[in-house]
Amino acid sequence: MFKKVSIITGITAIGLAITGGTGASAHTVKEGDTLWKLGQSYNVPFQEIKKENGLTGNLIYPGQNLKVQPVKGISDEKTTAASEQIKATPEDKKLLASLVEAEAMGESFEGKVAVASVVLNRVDDGGFPDSIRDVIYDKGQFQPVMENNLKKPSPESEKAVDKALSGYDNTNGSLFFYNKKTAVSRWLDTKPASTVIGNHTFSK
Repeated sequence: MFKKVSIITGITAIGLAITGGTGASAHTVKEGDTLWKLGQSYNVPFQEIKKENGLTGNLIYPGQNLKVQPVKGISDEKTTAASEQIKATPEDKKLLASLVEAEAMGESFEGKVAVASVVLNRVDDGGFPDSIRDVIYDKGQFQPVMENNLKKPSPESEKAVDKALSGYDNTNGSLFFYNKKTAVSRWLDTKPASTVIGNHTFSK
């Protein structure tokens, strides 16, 4: 759910093919593509790409063919659609930044964004609570919450939350993350990794 820059660049380079009559486009997913990046390239909210293709999550894979229906005149919507989909109060943003600080202190900015993205992806997924606060306080999910050890957020963690809420997801729709060096439970080792950022492995 995951909570954005040039809008349309290198269209031929990403394999844009116009399909007849409807104005829809066909895109073959390439390594490194995400729904958010495709939304930026085609000037369409990434939620519309999900809807157009009947996707229930944010994970896409190389070789997958997606239909894209470009939308004109949506520059404002493009940058706010994710924030409107996931309602984030100032308190929600502060809480999420506190979790990011606790979970990703010492990680890069991208690592902090990734942790925030997992929380937002859970909000957007039917298998988890549907608010930021409820996802964070979901029993047994985040070690800093279990240990009552949330941190005062740094400016970088706050910016990371804003980045994730803008719709940027660098985890390929991941719903879980863990540090292989410090994790007590190893059950996530059985799940295919979507990406690794810093010390954290992200998976769906």
